[in-house]
Amino acid sequence: MILEDFSVDEDIPGVLPARQKRSRIIRDKYLEAGCELLNERRFGDLRIPELAAKCGYSVGSFYTRFEDKESYFRALRSAAMASCNAEIRRRVGLDQLYEMTPSQALDELVDLMADLFAGPLRGILRESLLRILEPDDPWAPMRDSARQIMRNFRKAYDHEIKGLTQEEARTQLSFCFQLIVGVLQNDLVNDYHVFTTRDESIRAGLKTAIRRYMALPPD
Repeated sequence: MILEDFSVDEDIPGVLPARQKRSRIIRDKYLEAGCELLNERRFGDLRIPELAAKCGYSVGSFYTRFEDKESYFRALRSAAMASCNAEIRRRVGLDQLYEMTPSQALDELVDLMADLFAGPLRGILRESLLRILEPDDPWAPMRDSARQIMRNFRKAYDHEIKGLTQEEARTQLSFCFQLIVGVLQNDLVNDYHVFTTRDESIRAGLKTAIRRYMALPPD
């Protein structure tokens, strides 16, 4: 489950230490509530009293764990990326890729990214993407994860794709990832297209497009 590893780094600026188990439980409940609420609205529309009421705590309990809303958002981003990275390692780590054909691996990549972009973390990812021009660039951790995915795919398959040199395979694999992420990012902020993450259409379309581009046979 994508939220299984939804845990926060203890060293985030503005996130106060939670040394006792009860304090960590309360902090994590705030993070889970924010994750849910950001699937319904923008972060700027999120109010601390509403968040505290949803968690069943006082407003003061929020400020004993987070200095302000921006600290809270940093904690949400950190928790979301920990969860995303754990799911990435489980599904497209090198050990997993070595057990798959290129066709299977690219299908799995489509499913993985669609699961991340359409799942419980969608609101946090959308907010991070929409704030990409801010000085701290909330989308930077996602780009780092993307680079690691592509390093894994290149290492696993740059000699495995029939009819392509190593360099051609690396370039085309990179474009496949660009295509997948570009389509899903567009859906993240412009959810009105014919193919959508609300059903299986966007996955099927991406898989078909990638197979044709890579000239890969079905397994």
